[in-house]
Amino acid sequence: MKQEIIGFCEYFATGEGMTYMLMSGTEEAIKDFAGPYFSIGLTFFSFEDMRKALIAGGSNDIDNPIVKAAEMLNGHLPTVAKLIQKYGYCEFTYKLHHNLT
Repeated sequence: MKQEIIGFCEYFATGEGMTYMLMSGTEEAIKDFAGPYFSIGLTFFSFEDMRKALIAGGSNDIDNPIVKAAEMLNGHLPTVAKLIQKYGYCEFTYKLHHNLT
């Protein structure tokens, strides 16, 4: 059985804007969702590590990818964050893109 994990991608390019992706599944399924271009920048976390980051709450370590991912879950997908905290697992996909130019 393949392990279910969480994938996180944060991408910025001048003129292209910001893209964030958070998703769960196997590594292959996450890479398929992200596509070949964004797959290069993916960071993967176990559900247990994400659960611990969510329970720990805010951290000043904004350069830590798991802290950024936990903040994205809390701010953009609070129901998913609560499910992970309570049950340790749920299936989800999320993509946010905005261009400020």
